[in-house]
Amino acid sequence: MRSQPFRLALALMTLAFLSATWLVVSLIDMHDRLARFSAPVAVGFVVFATMIFAVSSLAAARLLWRLGRSPDRDADAVAPADVIRAAEIQAEKAEGVITQVGDEAARARLSTELAEIRSDHRRKTFHVVVFGTGSAGKTSLINAIVGRDVGLTEATIGTTRSAHQQTYVLDGVDEQLILTDTPGLSEIGVGGSAREAEARDLAARADLLLFVLEHDLIRSEYEPLAALARQGKRSIVVLNKVDRLSDADRETILAKLRERLDRLIPAADIVPVAASPRPTAVRVVDPDGSSHVIMEVEQPDLSKLRERIAAVLDAEGGELRAGNLLLRAHLLSRAAQDQLSAERDRKAKAIIDRFQWLTAATVFTNPIPALDLMATGAVQFQMISEIAGAYGVPLTPSHAKTIGGQMVQLLLKLGMIEAASSLIAGLFKSSIVGYAAGGAVQGVTMAYLTHISGLTFTEYFRKGQNWGDGGMQAALARQFDLHSRGEFLQEFGRQALERVKSYYARQPAEAR
Repeated sequence: MRSQPFRLALALMTLAFLSATWLVVSLIDMHDRLARFSAPVAVGFVVFATMIFAVSSLAAARLLWRLGRSPDRDADAVAPADVIRAAEIQAEKAEGVITQVGDEAARARLSTELAEIRSDHRRKTFHVVVFGTGSAGKTSLINAIVGRDVGLTEATIGTTRSAHQQTYVLDGVDEQLILTDTPGLSEIGVGGSAREAEARDLAARADLLLFVLEHDLIRSEYEPLAALARQGKRSIVVLNKVDRLSDADRETILAKLRERLDRLIPAADIVPVAASPRPTAVRVVDPDGSSHVIMEVEQPDLSKLRERIAAVLDAEGGELRAGNLLLRAHLLSRAAQDQLSAERDRKAKAIIDRFQWLTAATVFTNPIPALDLMATGAVQFQMISEIAGAYGVPLTPSHAKTIGGQMVQLLLKLGMIEAASSLIAGLFKSSIVGYAAGGAVQGVTMAYLTHISGLTFTEYFRKGQNWGDGGMQAALARQFDLHSRGEFLQEFGRQALERVKSYYARQPAEAR
């Protein structure tokens, strides 16, 4: 099928031919008219028109030449620089988030990954991740590529317990290859699931993925391969252990793989290898005429794989590396943001827990009901300020009082204070403290409402000071729906009992 640039160039050439024909006829007619009055003027006109025509023809030829070039080459020449710059910007954003992470171990881990991304940008390295089931021969493949034993190569699933890296230089390729062996897919048990998750994470970060098989695809192999391919991950499917197959079986499996992966992996990227061929029995005749059998070790057959890796790196290496730098920077930025968000959520929860107890104590000790709400409001303003601080949001005291006052008014307007109080009183009556004083009911009620409003403000600051659809009222209603009064009362009672036990445990024996 002819490409769009070719058809456009053909149309332009046809238009240029028709225009040139019309122009020549027009110039001849103009020359004849001028020659009737002055021959030198006619000659000058022809020279001037010829120069204009030559310049126009050169410009048109240059345009056609540019249109005729492969757009992929132009994209490869320009895209990596643009993508790498985008990766640098993303890395700078990630660094800004990492500096805010409080957990020292997490911050160190994220900083190390950021340093690796920046180092890979400066160095000519290419990350190749070997991926597949535990028995497909991933480690044997790396052994064969590197030319030495770098890991265990048993048949048992799960031999590779964690990622291992090896450096390799491929003939004819400038880049240094970093080969990463991964834990296998489809391992059984909690440990196997964790190692499979690690393998998938490493595969997603690879510049190039070698997906190793020893047979036709099964579901546990197809699904991760398809998911990575749809994400744009460049993959080469390696059919290993072909030395154990007959020629007919090998070709049948390769044809089946190319058919099943038709829309995911190009046929040229499905290659057969024999990473660790089985020894061949050879009969040797002794000088005395007797004979014996020896097992002759066969050399690995990786020629097609090496050729394909070299071809991919030559044609797409810069683009793949640039795209993967951007992907890794994006994943790092998201991981740092998730870590920071989790830390902020924990801080906000601790703040809410502290202020709900402070609210309960304040209301319980205040005998004048009219002052309960005022005291609770003052506590709530401070809670709002501290939650904002946990999320790194600058908040003025006036702003805290404004949104805190709006929350109190909304609770009164919706009748939630009365509703919560009556329900909690009913729950108290059905419990072993059924005849507790009214102050206890009021204290627990306001603690519950402080808990709900605190969660509402947490959502508000987490979303960048945005209440979402429906405003503050809808956000408050969502928290009431998510956190039942009964569950809160049970947890509140459990914490109260633990605090009492802790208090008495700290007292000297003679004081008890």
